[in-house]
Amino acid sequence: MSTSFKKPRRNFRKKVIAVDSESDDDQKEEYENNHDDNNQQGCIEETTKKSKKKKKEKDSLGMHRSSSVLSFNEEEEGEALKIKKSSHSKRIAKQLKLATKLAKEEEEKIQVQSESPQRKASPVRREESNEDRDEEIQRLRAEFQTLNGDDMEENESEEETEDGNQLKKMMKKGEIPDANMIHLIRKKRQQARDYGDFIPLDDTERVENSKSRLVRDDDNDKSDDDENERIDFSVNTQARDRIKIQNDFLAAEHGSDNEDSDQEREWEEQQIKKGVSLGSEQADGTTTTTTTTPAEQYNGFQDTVMERKTFTPFTSLTQSAGSTVISMEVIRKRLQDRLDSMDEVHRRHTQDRDSLVSDIADTEKSIETCQDKVAGLEARYRFFQEMRGYVRDLVDCLSEKVPDINSLEQRMMNLWKNQARKFLSRRQQDVRDQCQEYMTNNANVDLTSPEAHERQRRTAEREARRSRRRRARELKDIMGHHDGLSSDDEENQSEIAKYNVEKESVLSGQERVFEDVVEDFSEVDSVRERFEDWKQSYRDTYQDAYIGLCLPKLLNPYIRLSLINWNPLEADCMDFEDTKWFDTLVFYGFKLTETIAKEDDDVRLLPSIVEKVVLPKLSALAESVWDPLSTSQTSRLVNVITRLCRDYPCIQAGSKATQHLLNVIVKRIRTTLEDDVFMPLYPKSVLENRSSNASVFFHRQLWVCIKLLGNILSWHGILSNQMLRSLSLDGLLNRYIILGLCNSGLNKETIQKCQSIISTFPKEWFVGLDEDKTLPQLENLGRFLVSAAKTLYTEGQSKYDFDRKDPREFVKQISKMLVNIHAMEYAVNLPM
Repeated sequence: MSTSFKKPRRNFRKKVIAVDSESDDDQKEEYENNHDDNNQQGCIEETTKKSKKKKKEKDSLGMHRSSSVLSFNEEEEGEALKIKKSSHSKRIAKQLKLATKLAKEEEEKIQVQSESPQRKASPVRREESNEDRDEEIQRLRAEFQTLNGDDMEENESEEETEDGNQLKKMMKKGEIPDANMIHLIRKKRQQARDYGDFIPLDDTERVENSKSRLVRDDDNDKSDDDENERIDFSVNTQARDRIKIQNDFLAAEHGSDNEDSDQEREWEEQQIKKGVSLGSEQADGTTTTTTTTPAEQYNGFQDTVMERKTFTPFTSLTQSAGSTVISMEVIRKRLQDRLDSMDEVHRRHTQDRDSLVSDIADTEKSIETCQDKVAGLEARYRFFQEMRGYVRDLVDCLSEKVPDINSLEQRMMNLWKNQARKFLSRRQQDVRDQCQEYMTNNANVDLTSPEAHERQRRTAEREARRSRRRRARELKDIMGHHDGLSSDDEENQSEIAKYNVEKESVLSGQERVFEDVVEDFSEVDSVRERFEDWKQSYRDTYQDAYIGLCLPKLLNPYIRLSLINWNPLEADCMDFEDTKWFDTLVFYGFKLTETIAKEDDDVRLLPSIVEKVVLPKLSALAESVWDPLSTSQTSRLVNVITRLCRDYPCIQAGSKATQHLLNVIVKRIRTTLEDDVFMPLYPKSVLENRSSNASVFFHRQLWVCIKLLGNILSWHGILSNQMLRSLSLDGLLNRYIILGLCNSGLNKETIQKCQSIISTFPKEWFVGLDEDKTLPQLENLGRFLVSAAKTLYTEGQSKYDFDRKDPREFVKQISKMLVNIHAMEYAVNLPM
């Protein structure tokens, strides 16, 4: 434990200080301090030897202890505590010299000030200050000696306590004080600090901030520090002197509260008398100079010199600037000015009063108006709160039901798609079967193969459907029908039953969508009533909320649900204008007595619904369900779209929904021209036998092409003329029909085919044509008619007169057809 308190021995080199002003006493103090340091080093060496000897004894006995144990816990081992002696004697001596030098400088300053003519300090005061300064220096020396410890033992005062002497004796002997002694000494030091009589020598801040549990004297010892970092033991004597002088001054000048007040009153009275006397003398034209005596200068503590002052009397209030005589006219003018100013003030006050009265009246009126509006505002607030809750509930309900509606709509659309795809694939398969049957040698066909059996089954079903259609036409007494003009869309009973079952399943699901919803949210009528009440009650907020633009989207699920079974391609389909929702919304937001404003958004409610609901439905049907080879489906679709374009202004070329619908129609027609049109080529020997199957198949396919030409040209007025000519004339007439007409013989049926072709052309195409030429796409048809007319005329010349009637009639008909297509140059050159 003793090793932790060891301090390496230091060899101090004596420093020779040659100072002229140094006294013999100071040299003596320096010698004594050095002597004390040598004694202290000797004590430390003895303590170190003892500690080493005891450490060896402990090692022999095997007793080892940790170095972290506190020193005062090892009293049983008999180890000595090393006491570090203070070494501040040199610094104290220098501090005393500095204090003496400062005292001399202050005395010299005081002497210089006393010699000045303005201020003269009394000799009694100077002597008192010198005596006080000497006493202060002696007191500081006594404090330094007390704080220095053993280095200043010869200068210890008699006021040291017995405990302090006992502590010093114990330290000299090398004994360790017990805990009670240390606690008592610390307590007395603290009391000394509290009274201000003790100045600590150690750095307590560093000890307090330290995290170590053991506090040693070495930690706070600053003897090893640089001499520049010196401890300041000086006292601010100037501040003490200034406070003492102030207290003496106050004690001398103010003996008590009564004296203070009496002296103040006397001073005030003297000042008033001086002012009166000076004023009177100034009025007489004389001046006085006041001087102050030492008694008047704050009892000898204020050395001021009063400056020379001149008193100027106040001017009379009755005299105006620049005038010496007061007349009645001046008085009257002043009174008149005063009266005018008072009138102006009165006028402003009157205006303020009138404005306040009017403001009060307006405020009362506004209060009454607000009170009258309270009931209406309350009802308005309640209505909008209810409307907000209703709209939120409606949106939540529709969010739940829209997926179900989409599912039902998709199921019904898939049902129609499958049916249309079945008809299309069956027709294409029949064309392939007939073409293969009539163009292949029957000897090479294996009738026992599965493909042959399947082909025979399809042939039997095909012929059975044709026979059923033929009997139906005979019952209806339909004349002028040709094979190929009818649509092969018949089904057997099993397929019809299966289709009906699936359709009924979708319709039953349609009825169950809103069965778990209250009436306010399940019907279009309820929604219409809510928003119509809003419009009739608060039209301004209704327009500000753009409800007219939001309603089509809000009503979209209800209308789509009601149009799930709506298919205008079917014969017995109900018109959408006959539905319940259409009747409900046709007069939405209007009364019979009101005039309809064009800027009202509700005017466009139904057109918007048609554009956003009906047209997308038609586009889906035209893309996947519509068959362009079916004349009935094409006419129904054309009629619906024509009526929509006529009755609803939103169905126009600029509408995206309309453009999408027309693009779908054009795409579907092109697909049909590529996949469903087929014109077989047979030799004339085969075609002359009209009863042969090959000839029947050829003429059937030619009539199919003529029927498709009529279906395409039925879109006149909906599709552009350029698009129609491209599809009908270039894609069908010149590509398939003219080729078929050239291969078939010239007979009455051929003339009928030509008449059917020309009858499908729109008359508007030939109205604006110049000269006598027809359309460029009809040049091939014109040349074929001229060639047919010449052939018939040549054949008629070789026959007898009674047999010439038919060829001549054919030529006349051909001439009329050329005139109808505006091919006048060909009609003029026909042989007659």
